Amino acid sequence: MPFLTSGILLTSEVVGKEVISGTAGNIYNLLSGINEFDLAHVNEILEELDLNKKIEIVESLFDNNKTDFTKKTYNLALNNLHAISQKIQEELETIKKDIEYTNTLYFKRFRSLSYLGSLKNLKKHSKILDERLNLVIKLSNIE
Repeated sequence: MPFLTSGILLTSEVVGKEVISGTAGNIYNLLSGINEFDLAHVNEILEELDLNKKIEIVESLFDNNKTDFTKKTYNLALNNLHAISQKIQEELETIKKDIEYTNTLYFKRFRSLSYLGSLKNLKKHSKILDERLNLVIKLSNIE
């Protein structure tokens, strides 16, 4: 049974495999699309963050998860993994749109790059993803 706390819906039910697969697929497509712009500084950051493999691990956790409604903490941790994955997807969408827009401008080399703030946010979200992955792994060892 879900309940609301501080505006956040908490539930013992885990996000469905189809939902996380959809999010993961979107992230893979966005990463591929951003790489096609061939911007060395952006591709370097994306490679450092290693989002492809992290999302692959998240997707695997959901595939291997055998939902047990008595493990509310573990299920909540999995849902939090999905939530940060969605934030990463949204940030990647913003980056891609900003790069596309920047490429339409004249004298683009002399303009500020609007996607730099989103790249910073992406780094922050990647760090949160790392922490949440570690938490899920620790919880799976406990339960």
